[in-house]
Amino acid sequence: MTAQCVLFPLPMSDGHRFDVSVVMPFGDDEEFVGIAVRRTAEYLRGMNMAFEILAIDEDSGDNSHAVLALLRAEVPELRVTHAPARGRGVDVGVARAQGTLVVVATADVASASLDGVGDSARRLLAGNGDAEVALARYTIAHRVRSLIAFRGARLIGPAMHRRLAKRLQVRNLNVRVGGAAATAKTAVARFRAFAFRASKVA
Repeated sequence: MTAQCVLFPLPMSDGHRFDVSVVMPFGDDEEFVGIAVRRTAEYLRGMNMAFEILAIDEDSGDNSHAVLALLRAEVPELRVTHAPARGRGVDVGVARAQGTLVVVATADVASASLDGVGDSARRLLAGNGDAEVALARYTIAHRVRSLIAFRGARLIGPAMHRRLAKRLQVRNLNVRVGGAAATAKTAVARFRAFAFRASKVA
């Protein structure tokens, strides 16, 4: 007998067109952006969520736009727009989003996996917190509550989610932070404990 996983629709908040708005800034990401949009759409459809994907061009100079144009029929939830400068894609995307929740992820990360976003969304929609940050992977937050934290933000590279976590926290939002950095700190602590025990034995 094969086990089956049954997913139930998430309730959409009154006054919002979507459960989730995915903000995906991109530059010269033609090798990632198409896969990222397709996998994100498949993932959110599997979660029975109403969603939109906002791909924000941060001055790309490659074939990223051509790749996205080919996906429009397959992913009607996709919207492509421009940011005025590098690092401003998140700010622009969140300002134009219409979802109850907003998810921020770069194309390279989203092309690999957004595992965890569904569980985070369920917790936030159930009232358990205002935002969750998976360091080096994604940030998800109640859009209206977090708008001020995103406004004016210039976010580039791997430090994006760490900076977002700080911006959300200083505005007294209930933010859960986890991910690669937290795991790394745990590993360092374990190594130090091991080294201490080894020195005592020696």
